Amino acid sequence: MNDFFVELLGLHAKADTITTSQICWRTGFISLVAILLLRLSGRRTFASSSALETIVKFMLGGLLSRAIAAAGPFWPTIAAATTLVVVHRVIAYATYFFPALGRLIKGEPSILAEGNHIHYDELRFASFSEQAMRAAVRAAANLDDLSKVETVRLEHDGSVSVIKKEKE
Repeated sequence: MNDFFVELLGLHAKADTITTSQICWRTGFISLVAILLLRLSGRRTFASSSALETIVKFMLGGLLSRAIAAAGPFWPTIAAATTLVVVHRVIAYATYFFPALGRLIKGEPSILAEGNHIHYDELRFASFSEQAMRAAVRAAANLDDLSKVETVRLEHDGSVSVIKKEKE
């Protein structure tokens, strides 16, 4: 039985000796592994655009593609992908319990504008133009007038949030 799976998945094959059939079977198996890793990693990993989650997404894709194409040893590559997800989960828990670590890893939001007062130093530091900020305000709050805005923040994940002034 073990020999059957070794041959089916081409566990001893290299990138230049693996067959199309083995790549197809590996793709199906790795898809199931990816679903399990997705469940282990948590919902925010693939829903968020933060720098940390983006790194995890690219690294995980790179690792799993190596297992599919036989560019690396099959089981150690899956072990590396699992380790990446576990490390990410540990970092997520650590940043929850230690907010200072969260600020170090994830960064902090910056206030781009308060009403009509635009913080040009924050825009420059974030490499964000005034035009891009105004477009984000239009998209996020459907406002074209900054005097109706209390604050405009560039969040740590790169999104822009807008707090509207309360109506008087």
